[in-house]
Amino acid sequence: MAEANELEQIAKNAPQTPQQEKKETKQVNAWESGLEEIVNAGKNVGAIAAEVAFPFMFSGQNRTNAMVNAYPLSLGARVDDIMAKKPIDFKSNLRSAKESLVGTLIANPLAYMFRYIEVARQYVANLYGPIAGGAAAVGSLALGQAAFIGGYMGLNHLVQNFSSKGIYNKFKNDYPTAIKNTWKYVLLLSALNPLFLAPYGITVQLAYGALMSFLFRLVIKAKEAKFSNLVYAMNPIPYISGGLNATAKLAKSVIYNPLKALYEIGSNFYKTTPKPPTPEPKPA
Repeated sequence: MAEANELEQIAKNAPQTPQQEKKETKQVNAWESGLEEIVNAGKNVGAIAAEVAFPFMFSGQNRTNAMVNAYPLSLGARVDDIMAKKPIDFKSNLRSAKESLVGTLIANPLAYMFRYIEVARQYVANLYGPIAGGAAAVGSLALGQAAFIGGYMGLNHLVQNFSSKGIYNKFKNDYPTAIKNTWKYVLLLSALNPLFLAPYGITVQLAYGALMSFLFRLVIKAKEAKFSNLVYAMNPIPYISGGLNATAKLAKSVIYNPLKALYEIGSNFYKTTPKPPTPEPKPA
């Protein structure tokens, strides 16, 4: 018995061959890769869940208003990344979730803005006629857009960076250009909102305003972004193919490799187990 124990100890302490070390390293890497993919998937699901959930901090009509304002903003952030050929990863999903939070927080102030624009339109129209009332509404909308862009830029900077550092330079460099481009490209279409959509309710006006903001992202895009990237990204085939490949890799790492390792352990155990001697037939 002592000799057997010594032999077992010697076998355990014996140096492994390069093939054995390579095989064990491969199995460890497969486990780590599979675990990393699961963690990344969980982080992405959490970010997307937060993106969807933020408007639900309100209830009733306020929730509906927050949804129609927040989701186009978060979608627009993702479109920005696609047009710039940036990967849609956790960083991108987290940015979209923060945009959803910003859209949720500014939804009610926007609703009040549209209400007071309608009040101003009716007041001026009662005094000077419908044409003057329409002009007052469009003028109020232009001022409201300037206030909205300022509030959005400031709040979005704070939420995205969790710091006010650099906010002055951002306003100094980006705010005038944003106002100019908004009035140049968006104001004419946005004027339809206070002129014709007010009778249909605040939610409809917010939805139309969110659509204008989304289109604004497509027209006024970053220098490195290209609209053709968005068109290419709308092709579903690469996503389907990539999703299938990712699923196959994950299944191989998490399911196939561990099962294969268990099978090899069982096979080695079976091979090393001595077979019982076959009894010889007795003579008749």
